[in-house]
Amino acid sequence: MVTKSEDAKNNNRSIFINIIVITLFASLMAVFIVRLNTSEANFEAQMLRQLGLTLEESAVTAHWKWQSEGRPVRILLTHYDKQGNEVGRTPVLMGHEGWPAVSPSTQGCKSLWSALLTVPMIVNGFNVRGEYYRGELVNDKAVNARCRFSLSAGDYFDYFVFRGDVVPEGEQ
Repeated sequence: MVTKSEDAKNNNRSIFINIIVITLFASLMAVFIVRLNTSEANFEAQMLRQLGLTLEESAVTAHWKWQSEGRPVRILLTHYDKQGNEVGRTPVLMGHEGWPAVSPSTQGCKSLWSALLTVPMIVNGFNVRGEYYRGELVNDKAVNARCRFSLSAGDYFDYFVFRGDVVPEGEQ
C-alpha cells in the first residue's frame, strides 16, 4: 500500500521532471529558431556579395572589351551562363576612363545593374536598392562616385564608378 507521503513525493517528482522536459524543449526550440534566422540573413548577404562579384567581373570584361575595340562610346556586352552558353547581349555606354558609364542618379545605378548583370534587382525575394553617391569633388569631378546596392536588412556593396571595382560592406 502506497502512503500519502510516497504518493506526494512521486507527484512532486513527476511535476519536476515535466518542468525540466518542457524547459529543455523550449530552450532547444529557441536555439533552433535563432540559428535558422541567422543563417537566412547570412544566405541573403552571401547572395548579394556574389552578385557584387559578378557585377565587378562584368565591369572588368566591359573595360577590356572597350580597350580591344578601340575605345568606342558603347560596347555590346555578351553574357554567358555557368555552362558557357550565351544568354544575352546588352549595350553598355562606356565612360571616358573605360568603365561602364553611370548617370548620377538612382536610375543610373539601376541601369548599370541591368546592363552588367541582366537579372532583376531581387535577392531571395527582397528588392535590392541602388543609390548613387557623388562622393568628393576634385576640380568639379566626383572622384569617388559610387552606386550602393543594398538590402533592407542593411547588407550592401559599393560599385565605384570611375574605378570599376566593387567593395563589400565593411571593407572600405
